[in-house]
Amino acid sequence: MILDANAFIGKWPYWPVEHSEAIDVVASLRTLNVEAAAICSTRSIFVNWQDGNDEVEEAIKTVGPSFVPFACLGTLELSHALNGLDYDFAGYAARGFRGIRLYPQHHSYHPLFSKFVDIILEDAATRKWPVMLPLRIIMNWGMPSLSPDVMYALVIRHPKVNWILAGINYLHELQMATSLMQTYPNVTLETSCIMGYAAIEKTVQQCGYHQLLFGSGAPLQDACAGLSKIIHAKITDEARTAILANNFQRLLEAQA
Repeated sequence: MILDANAFIGKWPYWPVEHSEAIDVVASLRTLNVEAAAICSTRSIFVNWQDGNDEVEEAIKTVGPSFVPFACLGTLELSHALNGLDYDFAGYAARGFRGIRLYPQHHSYHPLFSKFVDIILEDAATRKWPVMLPLRIIMNWGMPSLSPDVMYALVIRHPKVNWILAGINYLHELQMATSLMQTYPNVTLETSCIMGYAAIEKTVQQCGYHQLLFGSGAPLQDACAGLSKIIHAKITDEARTAILANNFQRLLEAQA
């Protein structure tokens, strides 16, 4: 079994991407024996996060358990106006969502200075929902990125959250993530952007394998390449199985 902790549906505004519709993403991942993938909609990131979550909900009706829906949440101050609403966390749970993603670098807020972020994270910690915080959406120099210092500070501020750190690649970024993983057992790292030589093996040597999650970044990145670096890493079969499925499954099963 292979579980993908980081995939997407929806249009990509920068260059043509094949297989971006929900049914096509599932079919593409199935060719790699990926049983299920955690997703959010690119509409949530680039247009309106609420509309994107609605798109994910509709996708689930089509593909069922092939997707694990994550709610992408942002500021309630949409169109330069406060709408007076609160986050309907219970409603998201009832709609089948299993986790949260934050993209502050795309939503024009600073996560350390925005009170709503603390509200989201406190609720996520109570529900034991994993929260994905990407340093960058995919491994591309043109993508806006979050400061590693900000990521580090936010994790320390909310140490009870089941964090999934994403979009990490360069040495200083991996050092930051490794430091957090060694301190907090509930901090995990997904692998979609990790491209350094033997980086998977080195991370396992430093932190063990229980805090690594396979993530592809599909269809924005090549899922086959993301899978290959786990399959061909010089690690034990036990570690490989945990990274490809068991660690993420454990995160989902721990939810309140």
